[in-house]
Amino acid sequence: MKTKIFSFGIVALLSFVMAVPTLAASNSYGFSMSASVVDGSKNGEYHTLNKGTAKIDGSHYISSSRPGALTPSKVTYQLWNKTSGNSFGKVTATPDASGSKNFSGSYSGLGGGSKYYLLIMKGDDGRTVKGSGKISN
Repeated sequence: MKTKIFSFGIVALLSFVMAVPTLAASNSYGFSMSASVVDGSKNGEYHTLNKGTAKIDGSHYISSSRPGALTPSKVTYQLWNKTSGNSFGKVTATPDASGSKNFSGSYSGLGGGSKYYLLIMKGDDGRTVKGSGKISN
């Protein structure tokens, strides 16, 4: 019986140790944007990412439209590092007028650290876009 308890304890410990690095570099975000820009650095929304390539997985949707709104604009997700001032690329997706749009992409050349943020941009199309997702590596 002691052997089974010990074995279970070792398996549980190893599972936790292996999961910690994955959890440590996974960051959620959410936004509501009626203007043209949401700046994570101005909102204090920083993410910790490891060196290498990061992946973004998210969705966004049009939550409201003003009368006379234009065709939905592309939404651009640009990853920046506050410390270095470097950009690591852009991921762009256009929300569907009829519902949620899932998207994914990647950013490369990260040096690792805790001061990564998203700059989310769109054109002034008369629509409010809401979204959420996760950046991880």
